[in-house]
Amino acid sequence: MKNRKIVVVAFLLIAVLLLGVGYAALTDTLTIIGNAHIDVGEANKTFDEKVYFSASEATSSTGTGTTADAVSHSADDATFTANKLATVGQKSVFTFTITNDSNVDAVISIAANKLSGDVNPSNSNAQKFTVEYSYPDGMNIAKNGGTIRVVVTVTVKEPVTSATSATFGIELTATSVDP
Repeated sequence: MKNRKIVVVAFLLIAVLLLGVGYAALTDTLTIIGNAHIDVGEANKTFDEKVYFSASEATSSTGTGTTADAVSHSADDATFTANKLATVGQKSVFTFTITNDSNVDAVISIAANKLSGDVNPSNSNAQKFTVEYSYPDGMNIAKNGGTIRVVVTVTVKEPVTSATSATFGIELTATSVDP
């Protein structure tokens, strides 16, 4: 009887061992390994094409000069010429509209007060003119067609005795807002 118990216990141990080996033979481990890469250059390229100057206007002038103020824009650049200014205190105001047709919100920031891609300061004749920038709609542009305005005001601040000129510039950067 004692031999029989030993045989039964040995048989059960062998059976459990065989079940374990059999189960191991029927299982497998699967592993997924991958990499992610974000190409910011390509993402920004699409974003850059969808945030642009959509309008420009010589809004008002208190100047008495005979040549009209001029303004123009392309997708990435806007220019203006204050032609009507003649005496101290006269102002010319220009409005530029920036549109965001991307599918993410954006924020505009001033990257540098200079002419884009140049070393000239934002006001090359600060003795005779003041130039001010404002953002009456704030600097955040909603996605899918949101707009903001940038208002530039040029004022004569000192008497001018002969033809005087200045170059003004501002460089803006549009950055996507992470959702």
